[in-house]
Amino acid sequence: MEHRNNNKNDNSNKDSADKSNPRRLFLICLAVILGMSLLGILFPFFSFAAALIWPVPVVYLALKQGLGRAALMIAAAALLNGIIITPVLGLITVAGFGFVGFVMSGALLEKFSPFKVLLFTVLAAVASNFMLITGIAMGMGYSFQEGIRNALLENLLPLLNNGEMSVLVQMQLDLVMRLMPGLIVISGLVSGILNYYIVHWFLRAKNMGITIYRTLDKWRFPAGYITAAIVLALLFRDWAVMLNLGVIVFFLVFLQGFGVGLFYVIKRSSSFFWRWIYVFLVIVIPLLPPFLILLGLIDLWFDIRKLEFAGSD
Repeated sequence: MEHRNNNKNDNSNKDSADKSNPRRLFLICLAVILGMSLLGILFPFFSFAAALIWPVPVVYLALKQGLGRAALMIAAAALLNGIIITPVLGLITVAGFGFVGFVMSGALLEKFSPFKVLLFTVLAAVASNFMLITGIAMGMGYSFQEGIRNALLENLLPLLNNGEMSVLVQMQLDLVMRLMPGLIVISGLVSGILNYYIVHWFLRAKNMGITIYRTLDKWRFPAGYITAAIVLALLFRDWAVMLNLGVIVFFLVFLQGFGVGLFYVIKRSSSFFWRWIYVFLVIVIPLLPPFLILLGLIDLWFDIRKLEFAGSD
């Protein structure tokens, strides 16, 4: 009899533990999001790192407890961020990293290939950028373009002479406005790629059995499509759409050139130190990005690394 009671107690303790663990994980993930939000406000330099890490708890919770629980956590985080910190951060929680993490989680739960998961993540990040800019602009009573123009003008105020805009500044503003859609897409590409790899490195560290797409040093885009896009963008560069297409395509070529350089850095040394030195040099030396674009074009047509495009793996 006593043995049965002990078994019942053990089972009840186990059941209560099983019930509390999901709640505990939910609260931990929520606390991580709120903590990073607060750090981003207190230390602005941390904001970029926070934006890259934010999707991690969303994806982890979704894989552990399902998309429904992840959506509930996103809603709770958005509400708390909006009330405690700022409504804009509440919008970023839903339409920003919450949306990106939710899409990535859905792709992983659907057992998509690593390439498709990466593709959906990048597309979600691009869409997220447009949603955030549109939402913030509308909240301030502006249209999409008016919101961007006003934000640019605020940053250009130090360059104005007694509040008057010079011809050169006006030309630069007009050019940036024409290129803004392409720049927003490029921003989404960068953040989406970084989000993908950071989340997957975390999941691999947690032994989640997730396969990661090939690293950037082995990326190679389809030569035919990229070449055709370059030719069209150059022929019809007077059109705003084609001008932005050219900006996006040449950024993809830059990524391929960057991957070529990284490929040979890794081939020479497997140390992460030299990889960071390479990234640092690309950022600080102005001549390197144009050189990497040229290198990317050469690799696009002649396959220097002897890789084949394999978008489906």
